[in-house]
Order: sequence, then C-alpha cells, then structure tokens
Amino acid sequence: MDININSTSAPVVLLFAGQGNPVIGMGADLWDINAATRHIWDCASDISGLDLRRLCLKGPMNKLIQTTVQQLAVTAINLTLYTLMREKIASRTILGVCGHSVGEYSALYAAGALQLEDIFSIIHFRAALMDRLSRQNKGSMLAVKGLDYLAMRQRIADAGMELDISCDNSRFQQVVGGTASALSEFNRRLVAEGLAAVKLGVSGAWHTRLMSDGVQQMQDFLMDIPIGQPLCDVLMNVTGAPESDPQAIRQNLSQHLTHTVKWTDSLERLLAYETPPLFIEISNKAYLGQLLNDFPRSSPEMILHCRKII
Repeated sequence: MDININSTSAPVVLLFAGQGNPVIGMGADLWDINAATRHIWDCASDISGLDLRRLCLKGPMNKLIQTTVQQLAVTAINLTLYTLMREKIASRTILGVCGHSVGEYSALYAAGALQLEDIFSIIHFRAALMDRLSRQNKGSMLAVKGLDYLAMRQRIADAGMELDISCDNSRFQQVVGGTASALSEFNRRLVAEGLAAVKLGVSGAWHTRLMSDGVQQMQDFLMDIPIGQPLCDVLMNVTGAPESDPQAIRQNLSQHLTHTVKWTDSLERLLAYETPPLFIEISNKAYLGQLLNDFPRSSPEMILHCRKII
C-alpha cells in the first residue's frame, strides 16, 4: 500500500539505517542534486581523504564492504536523504529519532546534537578503529530469523560458544557476531533446527567482545567533540531508551562498540507513544520498515520510506 505524507497528520519518528548490505552505485542519484547534497559528500571525502563518490559508484565491492568506506557512505546517504526530506516534514512534530548501529550518528545530527563536520570526523575515527580491531580479532556476523533475544541468548549459552548478540532487531530477528569458526559451527546448529541464517556483508564482528579494546579509545576521542542537547528524543542503541545528557551520549557511543543494538526495545518504546506516529525510514533501500512488521502494535499504514517523500 502506498502512503502519502499528506494523507496523515500524525507526528513523525525518523529511523536511520546502518551498514550491512552495500551495493555498487549506492548514493549516485543523491550527491549532485544541489549545493547542500554536494557539501555533505565533499565533507565526508575531505575529512576521510577518500573519493567516496567514486568508491560508491564503481567499487570494487571488496573495498565497498570495508567498514572504513561503508560507515562513511551510509552516513553520507542518510544525511543527504534527511536534508532533502527535511523541508517536506518541517510542519510535523518529530517525536523521536533512532539510528541502527552507525545510523545512530545520523539520528543525533537530525536531533541537532552533532554538527556535520564532527559527525564525519567521528565516523572516520570510529571506522578506522573498528577496522584495525577487526584485523586483530577476525570475525563476522550472521542474521538469524525466527528467534527473539532471549531464545537466541539461550541457544548461545547451550552451545557454550564465545558469541554475542550484536543486534536485537525484532522479536523474530537477531544478529550474532563472533569468530568465523564459532559462527560456522553455530550456523550448523541453527540449520539443524530449521532456522535460516544469512552472513552479512560486513568486514568484522561489530557490537561484540572482539571490539573491546576500542571502547576507551572511542571514549577519549569523543571527549573533544562538542555534543549538544538533542531537540527531540534520541533513542540510543545501548539502552533502547532516550538520552539527552551529552556526557551520557558520549558514554553510550563508546559502549556501542561492544554492546547489543537494542532495536527491539527502541521500537517498542516508540510504538508506545500516546499518539501513534508515522515512521519514516531513511536509508538507501528500505529494510528497517520491514522489521516493524514484526511488532503487533505496528501496521503498514504507519511506515513510509523517505524516497516516497523526496
């Protein structure tokens, strides 16, 4: 069902995508629309020293999946789409914003807590740090359908493996991270149960213990970054709850490297608002809205992808 932004007066919740499934050509229709979109991509490239447009347009894929490229690309796409959409929703009340994994930085930008240059400085540092740790502690991630958080945690405990739940995406989807050997064995157990698992197109085991050495380094870097008080609720991945204190935001962003993305908790809190909101997904390709279908309070009429607006 197609939903028109003008067909409802509901307040808005913005959902920003994270990395996961890059494609050659991503963002190519966005970076030269106007001066504002060009500035976003120029800023990302100038700060990182990468020709981000060329990498997104031509790859190669083995480069595009690297977190040093993908985090910047996803953020540039998110911020461009948000910038193009912002005027279209200027009259709407924004109840809250939430970003999945690295998408959390886009959410903080939309809430007025972080400035553009600071975001790309953080992402450049964060991605390089995670890339370095992923080379020291090699790992990967599996998306598993059919289980909630508690059921997945029990299976990991029963298997006796050093695996972590990277993302609690919904009541029916979990992402597990760890070493390749542990994930391979765990996947065999899941298949034997009739469960489906898909390896994600990422270059490390994000939000797991394999990133532990980066938490203090991330915290030290963020101490020099100005963070303002958000203008609306920012539901953070580490807690699944809104946070407005800049120092607490820094702490959450640091712990983000090793803690589960509590997307289920965030969505359930957003769905519990007294006035049912319209969820607008901001991503290159729709997928976060599909996760909302796993929640009983949600309905297709509550979900709209940003490309339907811009």
